[in-house]
Amino acid sequence: MALTNEDLKAIANLLDSKLDSKLDQKLQPIHNRLDKMEGRLDNMEGRLDKLESEVSSLKAGQVSIRKELKEVHHTVSDTYDLALDAWGKSTENRTWLEALPR
Repeated sequence: MALTNEDLKAIANLLDSKLDSKLDQKLQPIHNRLDKMEGRLDNMEGRLDKLESEVSSLKAGQVSIRKELKEVHHTVSDTYDLALDAWGKSTENRTWLEALPR
């Protein structure tokens, strides 16, 4: 007795369905573990995005602080120069006053 094309297809379908179910049973634990790993990776990605955002904010703040520090430096330098000029003038004035006849 020879098998027809339809018989061979039916046997192949039966084997395929049995193999699929057995493969699903064997691979289900691996799928579960991969799903857990995917969840953890998604969580890590979210945390990394948050960290990148915070670092970006810190960089912007650092630029602002540098600008303010330069302004403070200029103010201190100007104040120092002004104090030095005043001290020099007072020294000149004292010398001039001491040189005046009494």
